[in-house]
Amino acid sequence: MSDVTVQNFPPEVQAALGPVHHLTQPPQGLTSTVVVAETDHGLRAVKRAVGTLYGGWLAREYRMLTALAPLSLPTPKPYAFARRDTGVAPERWLVMDHVPGQSLAELLNVETDTAQRAALLRAFGAALAAIHNALTPADLSEPAPSWLDHMLDEAAENLEHFNVDGTPELLERLRRARPQPIRPALIHGDYTIDNVLVDRAQVTGVIDWSGGGIGDPRYDIALATRPQREAFGAHRDADLNAFYEGYGGHPLSDEICQYFIDLYEFF
Repeated sequence: MSDVTVQNFPPEVQAALGPVHHLTQPPQGLTSTVVVAETDHGLRAVKRAVGTLYGGWLAREYRMLTALAPLSLPTPKPYAFARRDTGVAPERWLVMDHVPGQSLAELLNVETDTAQRAALLRAFGAALAAIHNALTPADLSEPAPSWLDHMLDEAAENLEHFNVDGTPELLERLRRARPQPIRPALIHGDYTIDNVLVDRAQVTGVIDWSGGGIGDPRYDIALATRPQREAFGAHRDADLNAFYEGYGGHPLSDEICQYFIDLYEFF
């Protein structure tokens, strides 16, 4: 168990949860710590991020989940957000619904049945299509002058102030080789097999919305289908076919996919 305990919950978190009967820590959370609280109201997820960068991401996730709450999407409902700046590093806390299911990455890692793998990847694609086709929440708008300009500027900030995988040379190449813009849509911003939860081949939740907003839907598709050990690698053609059966439309070119995968190196 991590150092996240009932005793060190901020008052806002304690008030949102009420009596807590038990805490468990699921195997997830690279930029934050997540615990599941058993309460009188059911299961709640409590997420804590420490530091300026990760705390900022958690604040953005709270704003996104609040904006998405009226939509019919498989997103966790937020209940409370808290700030605590009294320690060595700033802390941000988020209380939200606990979403049942396993990550798609976990399932694909062990699933060997071809038909079942295809069903999972179709559901993965269909869930992304639902996000991209959703009505734009009133609280969200595309950054000015454009989502891609905003992302490139943020990439430069991250490169200067944080430890990222991108390089100055890569950032300059991305600035020069921008793809032609397309119609913006609601995007997740980190749509990977780790952030989609599934039960019986049905998507039960899409989590980690800190990168969400109104932007270029090709970013989500590129991240969703980039080669990984669990999917889109050894059986890439079959996996892509199943994904696009669920998502619809024409597959992105390798060039477009690589552009957005390279952009992700700064986030």
